[in-house]
Amino acid sequence: MAALLKVKIITPKEVAYDGMALAVTIPAEQGEMQVYQGHIPVLARVIKGIVRIENSGAAPVCFSVDEGFFRVTQDEVSLLIDSIQPMQAVNA
Repeated sequence: MAALLKVKIITPKEVAYDGMALAVTIPAEQGEMQVYQGHIPVLARVIKGIVRIENSGAAPVCFSVDEGFFRVTQDEVSLLIDSIQPMQAVNA
């Protein structure tokens, strides 16, 4: 079984997502970033775009997000986002 990463997406109004994932793709200021468990620590800006949360054997969970910040530790990704909208999975 692949190593999982804890993912939390927080807006000013709610915790929009709190779960585990194999990978998370984030629209970052310097370009799209894909994060897996064990990634080096990062603190960076999120730009308007799509956050994609991937799990084994399931369709990705996708959100349209506004600007904010994200933090990556070895086993967790936290996104602080101005606003978020759930959306259908986007094919890669």
